[in-house]
Amino acid sequence: MKDYLIQLLDYEQWANLRVVNALSSLTNVPERAIAIMGHVLSAQQVWYGRMMQESVIQPIWEDIPVSWMIETAERQHDQVVSYVKILTLEKLNQPLHYVNSKGIAYQNTPLQILTHMSHHAAYHRGQIVQLIRPLMAEAPVTDFIVWQRGE
Repeated sequence: MKDYLIQLLDYEQWANLRVVNALSSLTNVPERAIAIMGHVLSAQQVWYGRMMQESVIQPIWEDIPVSWMIETAERQHDQVVSYVKILTLEKLNQPLHYVNSKGIAYQNTPLQILTHMSHHAAYHRGQIVQLIRPLMAEAPVTDFIVWQRGE
């Protein structure tokens, strides 16, 4: 299970970097595309903090310059992969208690949180690609199966 989660995290990193590189290649990047990618990266940091049982004060719609996004994505990928590697299977399914950005208390397992993070990022990457597709000769493809094939 842990190996599969790390594989998903590696795919997510690959897809995030494809989108960030596409944003970097454009001269007139839609502000909404930048905001959404910043949201993806900020939300990942917030969820990581929750899994680490840390108090999280980072906004989930943080403005992150495109020039910082690769470094941010790489740092966060390394953090989450390191976290998954040290998790026992028991802890992977043990509920964690946290408070969301509205102050509401919840509990979810790390497995549920990691699954959410992957789906959340994929959803928003699709939005970004839709925004930038008209500006590019070839928009980035971020499908899991494409990553699996090594394309």
